[in-house]
Amino acid sequence: MVTFYKPVKKETVKKAVKVECSDLDLQGRGVARDGDNVYFVPGLMPGDTANVLSENSKGKIHQGKITKIIKPSVNRREKDCPLIGQCGGCQMQHVPVEMLIEAKIAGIRKLFKKALSFDIGEASFVHRADELRYRRACRFAIRGDHGKLYLGFREEKSHDLVKIKNCLTLSERMNNAIEPLNKAINSLNLKNKLGHLELLDSDGALGILVRFSATVDEHDVSVLESTGKELNAVISIVEPYRNPLEIKKKESLRERFICGSIDDLFIISHGVKIKCNPSSFVQVNKKINDKLLETVIGMIAPDKNTSVMDLFCGLGNFAMPLAKEGANVVGVDIVAKMIEDARANAKEQNLENVKFEVADLEELFENQKWAKADYDAVVLDPGREGAKRATLFLAKKKVKKIVYISCNPLAASRDTIELIKSGYKIKQWGVCDMFPRTTHVEMVLEFTL
Repeated sequence: MVTFYKPVKKETVKKAVKVECSDLDLQGRGVARDGDNVYFVPGLMPGDTANVLSENSKGKIHQGKITKIIKPSVNRREKDCPLIGQCGGCQMQHVPVEMLIEAKIAGIRKLFKKALSFDIGEASFVHRADELRYRRACRFAIRGDHGKLYLGFREEKSHDLVKIKNCLTLSERMNNAIEPLNKAINSLNLKNKLGHLELLDSDGALGILVRFSATVDEHDVSVLESTGKELNAVISIVEPYRNPLEIKKKESLRERFICGSIDDLFIISHGVKIKCNPSSFVQVNKKINDKLLETVIGMIAPDKNTSVMDLFCGLGNFAMPLAKEGANVVGVDIVAKMIEDARANAKEQNLENVKFEVADLEELFENQKWAKADYDAVVLDPGREGAKRATLFLAKKKVKKIVYISCNPLAASRDTIELIKSGYKIKQWGVCDMFPRTTHVEMVLEFTL
């Protein structure tokens, strides 16, 4: 019998290469070159000399990882949090604040130049605030460890949890609530039916919402009520209805307040009081939101003769302050509960010149009465996916001024293409450092015809 030789394919052992980082991209990755090869490496920053390993490549473009920092940049910051590298929160803590915001601005300009084939120019404004203790809202997940529950945040690129005792980005009032809440959840009968906790450090009280997948008994209500009194907080729970006959408005879950009142939970937006709860969407950085409001109001320059459409309006963060300044405003959002709350807030604030409508702005909405009306200006504040349909609608409608707020420059660049095609020009743009120490950035563009 003849035996044929079959060569064994040798596995290629990747070798790390020594590089010097020269730049940061918009995702916060260090950019380094080795000949014609370009490496994008998380955790690397300009001035670092490091050994990096290619984990994924396409031609001469590599996604890399650091194996060793040979010589750190003179600008590299020391860790001030023991959870850096574990928690997925402050990915960019090692980069100085000014360098990071400059990199974000440069990244936006490169992105838009590639999309539009022209440079959008220097940022007209850059709004900054404190990089620590700036968050007024957060969501805690819950995990068990040796039979004991604890609150935490997700690890970077993982579903695993990092125990949190004190977070440098959270407000003092939220940090002070962590240990009492850890104690409370371990005293519950329904600890195995807990979902997650949402906290809001409002301009009134601290709000805490606890989610359950089963109806809460009196013992657990008592535990949470006691914790609420200890923290001087408003505590509510979300739970299933006790029986089907209780179900209202086709909802399977209900929220009930067991300590304090929702009247004590509110934010102040440009002098307007907006009631909310921990599950409401609010801009987490109060100081930056205040500057953002000033910017948007300055761009629109509202008075009693100004009509404004606010798309993706939420609770009315822009709509209500614009109405307070005299404009006639229509706010639109898909979330019916937020629109219901926005209407109630407008009524309580005696703002008769603002109306709110429910509509899915990614589906057919153009034939609705509010959409057919004429407007002097439009505020757009979509989610990360952008506002494709709304942008196409506005491109045809030819509203004189559009103010676009975006938490995702890539989506904003795609929407900008459609507006430029229809004759709009970028009058000015700028950034709000809503999330310091992260790769995220909020940008504002003012379009005019």
